[in-house]
Amino acid sequence: MPRRRPTPHVKQEAVDLDHRENSPTPTQTQMKPPATAASEMLDTRTAAASFYRSGAPSADTFQPSISRDHGETPVLMQTRIRREGSQVSSPVSQNPDLKACNDTLGNLQQMGIQHVATLPELVLVGDQSAGKSSQDYEFQPRGRIKVTDVTDRNPFPPWVKKTNRDSKIFKTIYDPVEIEDVLRWAQIAILNPTRNHELYVPNEGNIAKETELTEAATETDAQFSPNIVALEMKGPDLPDLSFYDLPGVFLSPDREENDYLVKVVKNLTRSYIRRPEAIIMWALPMNHDLENSISLGIIREARATDRTIGVITKADMLQEGNISQWLAVLQGKKQSVKHGYFLTSLPPGEAIENAANREENFFRGGVSTWPNEFSEYEDQCGIERLREYITKQLGIAFSRSLPSIKIEVGAFLKDVQHQLLALPEVPTNVEHEVRICMLEFYRHIKTAIRESAFVSRWDKLNSQFQSCIFKIKPTCIVREPMPAPIAQTPVVIDIESDADTVASQTPKRPRPSDSTVRATPTKRPRADVVAGRVKHEDSFVSPLRQPSFTGTPVPSEPTPFAQFYNLNRSAMDIREIRKEIMENRRAGMPRNLFQTEVYEAMALRAIKKWEAPLELYMQMTMKLLTELVNSVLEKSLERFRQRTIFKKSHAALKKFLLAHEQQLRGRLLDRFYDETYAMFTTNMDVLERFRTEEAEALQRARNFARLKAAGLIDFNYFSVPIDKMSAEDKKKERQMLNDLLPRLGEDPFKVELQVASEVRGYYMTSATYFIEGIAKDVYRRLFASFKGGELDMYLDQELGLFPTPTAATFESLMKEDDHIASKREQLRSTRDKLEFAIASIQRLENENNSCADDDMAETSSTHMSSTHTIDLDTVEEEDDLMGEDGIA
Repeated sequence: MPRRRPTPHVKQEAVDLDHRENSPTPTQTQMKPPATAASEMLDTRTAAASFYRSGAPSADTFQPSISRDHGETPVLMQTRIRREGSQVSSPVSQNPDLKACNDTLGNLQQMGIQHVATLPELVLVGDQSAGKSSQDYEFQPRGRIKVTDVTDRNPFPPWVKKTNRDSKIFKTIYDPVEIEDVLRWAQIAILNPTRNHELYVPNEGNIAKETELTEAATETDAQFSPNIVALEMKGPDLPDLSFYDLPGVFLSPDREENDYLVKVVKNLTRSYIRRPEAIIMWALPMNHDLENSISLGIIREARATDRTIGVITKADMLQEGNISQWLAVLQGKKQSVKHGYFLTSLPPGEAIENAANREENFFRGGVSTWPNEFSEYEDQCGIERLREYITKQLGIAFSRSLPSIKIEVGAFLKDVQHQLLALPEVPTNVEHEVRICMLEFYRHIKTAIRESAFVSRWDKLNSQFQSCIFKIKPTCIVREPMPAPIAQTPVVIDIESDADTVASQTPKRPRPSDSTVRATPTKRPRADVVAGRVKHEDSFVSPLRQPSFTGTPVPSEPTPFAQFYNLNRSAMDIREIRKEIMENRRAGMPRNLFQTEVYEAMALRAIKKWEAPLELYMQMTMKLLTELVNSVLEKSLERFRQRTIFKKSHAALKKFLLAHEQQLRGRLLDRFYDETYAMFTTNMDVLERFRTEEAEALQRARNFARLKAAGLIDFNYFSVPIDKMSAEDKKKERQMLNDLLPRLGEDPFKVELQVASEVRGYYMTSATYFIEGIAKDVYRRLFASFKGGELDMYLDQELGLFPTPTAATFESLMKEDDHIASKREQLRSTRDKLEFAIASIQRLENENNSCADDDMAETSSTHMSSTHTIDLDTVEEEDDLMGEDGIA
């Protein structure tokens, strides 16, 4: 008999067939994810007859002539009766408790609850079986796949797990005769993930119309897919059927480049076998070598033998010489599994309607070829016995898992209810709701902008901005080269007015004392001291510095303005100041007389450095305000986040803020440009105070620099900021300076120091009033637009609420987009299903209809008087559990 080559790379799932009374009903074939066991109802007399191996192709195994191998592993279907008066017989109809469990399980599966809770399910495993396909994985080919590419993190290359599940309707049919053809084309569509699946719909898609199935099968993009083709059938007289038919495990693919598929199929099999609630159906044919089963190894690896039922197929193909080994299996001496074994036989060509009679005659004396040695296992022979046992085991498993299912379903129901709360219904009185929520927003924004939480954040920003402007006050290098007797090479000591300039050269800052004064002015400093503290270089480079003598505020925590702190570092140098004075001096004018243009230019250069910090300040201010406005909006309109009123309000507020930001930027930049235009102030008292402070600080730093350069004080001596010194220390320092400075004579850079003090004094005066003016503008002009009625009027106009709103205006503001409406309906449907599931479970608990009773013991006694075992052969064809019928 011709046999089809094995198809190990396509995974398939039967899901739900529906035939309604008195009228044809559609059968839908979907491409959907394999997250849980299928919940289906299959007509065992019609659908199953055409649902044995569909001949679905893979890219490299499809043969030009589609001839089915009726020795394949079967499509195993679990049967449960859910409706009274059904024409299909079932053991559960004789057991109301078990029937109630199975009915509830069927309802839960039909509703898709298996995506929420772990439900009992059947998994069919066999060597070298055919597979099927789904939409839970994305196709990402990257060249040839090696065996080493298949890992635990990447179990199905070149398929990658998607974040969202995708289900698509493939085709709706009314005639079961079409099932096989539709399934084949659906599987081809799955193997061409880069194309629209509708192209492959029989009699509709262009590819399906213009291309033969055999040709299309040889031109697929992928050779394997872990995705699933789901077949849904429904009908009032159909029993529930649920199964997974996994790809058969095999050792050697037909081509070397497909070696990786061995690991891929094993990974897929493991993923289903490891499910704790799965009942494993292990199929092995009687005409193959019992000792070489790969599937049993995977089952044992997953420690699933206690959940495994062995099914010996093709009993009619038993070889006489193998009787003893199969008896050993049935006796539990070889390949032992907890639930033992059943035997089936349905040769190719046998009509499904004759399956029960055929097996009855074969196993019970009607056919002379069945050995008498197996007579004691008569109760384990035939599809009907297997089906009865499976049905009972599913009921028992469901009863056992009922408490955990109830908890999982209940938890998911709470989540769905929470999501529905975020999607409230359209209110009855839309005008009232609009008015109320907008009034709440206006009231809350006026309150929030005055509350301490916001004010304190803005005050902190102002403090950081002020610290930055003061911190970038122009520093001045007040050092000069040491006299020739002191140094053999030109030495420059960079000293500026800040205390950090003086103190940063040593980790230790000794207090001034008489011991620090050198007795002999001409004595050179120690070599090690000079080497460690003096820069021997031709250029003037400013070292690190500490806070200034004037006590410039330094933030104690990270600030976004820290990036600007060095903008005016070493902006002035007494030698450069002298040069600039000389360049601007009129002919015949003494050097100690200079024009104001000299220090004005220097002061304005320093002030121009404010532009970058000012830009950051404006951005941070608007950021704080935007966060406040959005927060109040979300709180006030929380119930209507998914409606037009929220989206339009958010957009209008964004425009409002943008307009005010532009106005703010214009005003504050004008203030900045005023400061950089020319030196000007009417606050002479403040200017004089700052100038005096800066002059004292510069002079003090200059004095110490001269004394060190002359060797009159220890080079390691560093002054302490005045405000940090005690009265006694100040007295000692004044005494030391009064004693030593007369030895140096008049300072040659006296004029340059005066210029530097004028620049720094004016800088501090300008900065003080500039910072104050910036903050006042923001408070008075920007924040006031929220405190008054400006925002209210603007929003009302933008939303159409002023001057004459209509009923249509309010309805449009409460409108939601189609996506939200669809999501709400989906959540409602899910909620209803979950509530029904909870009610079903509750009824079972209340009626005490548990399936975990003496049925388990009776089942074990009836079917498992001894431990039954089985071995599944490694075969190169697809082995059918029941033969051609494709059902159990």
